Amino acid sequence: MHSVHDKYLKINEISIRYRESGNGFPLLLVHGIAGFLEEWEMSIEELSKHYRVIALDLPGHGLSHKPQIAYTLDRLTGFLKDFVTEMKLEQFYLVGHSLGGAVCLNFVIKYPSLVKKLIVVNSAFTKFPTACRFSSFKFLQKINIKVPLWALRAVTRKSFFNKNSMTPDWLNSAYTYINKPGALRTMFSIIHECMSISGLKKDLVVAFQDGLSKIKIPVLIVYGNKDAIVPNENSFMLHKLICNSQIHLVQDCGHELQYEKSHEFCKISIQFLQ
Repeated sequence: MHSVHDKYLKINEISIRYRESGNGFPLLLVHGIAGFLEEWEMSIEELSKHYRVIALDLPGHGLSHKPQIAYTLDRLTGFLKDFVTEMKLEQFYLVGHSLGGAVCLNFVIKYPSLVKKLIVVNSAFTKFPTACRFSSFKFLQKINIKVPLWALRAVTRKSFFNKNSMTPDWLNSAYTYINKPGALRTMFSIIHECMSISGLKKDLVVAFQDGLSKIKIPVLIVYGNKDAIVPNENSFMLHKLICNSQIHLVQDCGHELQYEKSHEFCKISIQFLQ
């Protein structure tokens, strides 16, 4: 992976960082809220032996530009459409983690002809923990502080079941990117636009429930049974609503499944895609 360099693409005046590695059928990787493309780093190394793997920082994340906009689910989905258009991807495999899973599901609902197969990993849907829902107040977007390393470590440790899986490189990336100007605002904007105290906003629930039943492409739902961030119930509900779906449990694994159990994640992903 050290030979894979960052690239940048300007989309609607927004500078987007991405990386690509390997040859073959395109495989696009989409991170979750407050995420960054390095979360896929260990998986890219294996997946790029089989596919042309592309990972990106969504707007407001990582080293991509962070405009002061309302980060709605449809806006992130529309951006993803513009990205694949600029990359000239006529059809591809799509993988989304956490919030990225919701973005990818929304993408497939809106642009069904572009995606050949979909994988969602510990995907967000309608069930969210209390702390997340209480972060939906709009005033939180005005917070402009530097997140201390000790505080970030305490919060992000919950993303891993095996705490030793949280490498210094991963923690350093998380610390660097959350403290980029505009990153905290982006995180709270996404939460505010997508949910309220009671959970996912009703208009999104209705749109999803209608759209998910119409998905025709094969979908693989992967979840870690020790996910302390996104309840497993989300994966069960998605499996029930998406007719052409498979569900796969990864034992003793937390929220950062594609990083914590990258070898197992790659193995089941390759089996599904082939």
